[in-house]
Amino acid sequence: MGKTMYQRIQITEKEVRKCLPDRPKDCQKGDFGYVALIGGSMEYSGAIRLAAMANAAMRSGAGVASVAAAESICPIIAGQILEATLIPMPDRSGNLVFTEEAFSKICRRYSAIAFGMGIGLSDETVKAIEYLLMTYDKTLIIDADGLNAMSKLSRETVRQTKARLVLTPHLKEFSRLSGMGIDEIKDEPEAAAAALAEELGAIVLLKGSTTYVTEPRGYAESLWLSERRMMIIDRGCPGMATAGSGDVLSGILSALCVNADDLTLSVSAGAFINGYAGEIAESRRSDITMTSGDTALSIAEAIEEIRVEDSANGKR
Repeated sequence: MGKTMYQRIQITEKEVRKCLPDRPKDCQKGDFGYVALIGGSMEYSGAIRLAAMANAAMRSGAGVASVAAAESICPIIAGQILEATLIPMPDRSGNLVFTEEAFSKICRRYSAIAFGMGIGLSDETVKAIEYLLMTYDKTLIIDADGLNAMSKLSRETVRQTKARLVLTPHLKEFSRLSGMGIDEIKDEPEAAAAALAEELGAIVLLKGSTTYVTEPRGYAESLWLSERRMMIIDRGCPGMATAGSGDVLSGILSALCVNADDLTLSVSAGAFINGYAGEIAESRRSDITMTSGDTALSIAEAIEEIRVEDSANGKR
């Protein structure tokens, strides 16, 4: 893998606070963005519940968060999403079916979309992600089976997207997207993330015990920065190695990224908050007993602690 030059930045509370400014007294919900979380299926309905819970997207600052899911599973989700709203989507046997009419309505209304959590991998998922890439022109966060579906599209299709694209793969998803072996990615995670960001023209968040967030060439220059950045986030804990942790992260990212001027920094802040909340959850439970729902319930406390100016920089 060729040598790639970038600025390495270890993310701390100081950088995260830049993404959590005080709100003016005359603010209203529209100031903080409308976000849509598209996913779920009869088999994986819990994933989108976690992504959309008030303790994820809403607790992270979204003005309005809406869950778009297959119509037949909406009754399962409805009692779980608290302040978020629900968008029933066309479905077949508990799985979302793509229609241009339904997706175009979401694209028109929402300033950030997180797609793929628990949605399952099918031809309908591939149709949906291709439509979003070709049509949507705001912030698009792709996770889970959204990434697996995207791996079936050509590189040119992905690069032509109108959206501000954020990809959030774990190692296996990264391997499918990049064609690299898992051991190769583990050996050089920074170089791997930088290469994929450049190849796809996207911000890449490579999840792991250490998380790496990087951007393609040209992105940093658009912010009047001298060179592209590699953000390093080392918050988190073993208890987060459980189903749904990535879905909670998607909810946090949707809120932080919806109006972000510096999308790379906001993505990094979201990963930091997710890891910090996981540490709080583990301290209340244990590395064995905690669930991703415990992380979601700890987001508010994590943000409150981070916003304190003299918050300690060390781990909990």
